[in-house]
Amino acid sequence: MYFRKIALMACGGALALTGLFAEAAVSPLEVKIELRVLDFIAEPADRSVVAVLYDRDRSGSAEEAAAILRSLQDSADPARAKIVPRLVEIHALAGQRDLKAVILTAGLDGAMVLKYGVANQTLVLSAGTNCVKERRCMVGVTTVPDVEIGVNSAAIKEGQIRFADGFQLMVKEY
Repeated sequence: MYFRKIALMACGGALALTGLFAEAAVSPLEVKIELRVLDFIAEPADRSVVAVLYDRDRSGSAEEAAAILRSLQDSADPARAKIVPRLVEIHALAGQRDLKAVILTAGLDGAMVLKYGVANQTLVLSAGTNCVKERRCMVGVTTVPDVEIGVNSAAIKEGQIRFADGFQLMVKEY
C-alpha cells in the first residue's frame, strides 16, 4: 500500500510537470511572429545577434532554448539574414554586449533580463503576453486563442528602442 501511494504521487508529479512544460513550450508560429517583430526594429539598427536565453540549472531550459534556436534558424529567410541567433546561458548575459534582442524561455527571471534590456538597448521578447502584463519583458507574443503581440511601451521607451512606422498598429499596449 505504501509503495502504491508513492507511485501515484510520483506519477501525479510527473504529469503535472509535463503539463507545465507543454504549457510553456514556444510554438514555431510564435517564433515566426517574433522574427517579424525584429524586422520592425528601427533603432538600434546596427545589431544582428539575437540571444535565446536558458538556465543551465533549470531542467528542460536548455532543450527549450535549443528548440527555439532551431525554429529561428528554420524560419529565417536567408536572403534577408538580419539576425544571427545563438544560445546564451542566463548567468553569462551580463557579459554580452550589442545584442539586438533576447528571447526568454520558461521560468527565467524576466525582471532581471528586462533590466539588462533597458540598460543595453536590447529588446526582451517572450512567448505569451503575461510577461508584458507583469512588466517582465518588452514584447510578448501569443497565438492561442488568437494571435496577439503585447508590448510594454514604458520599457521599450526607457530602453531607447524604436520601431518602424506601422508597428504600433499591430500591437496591444499593456
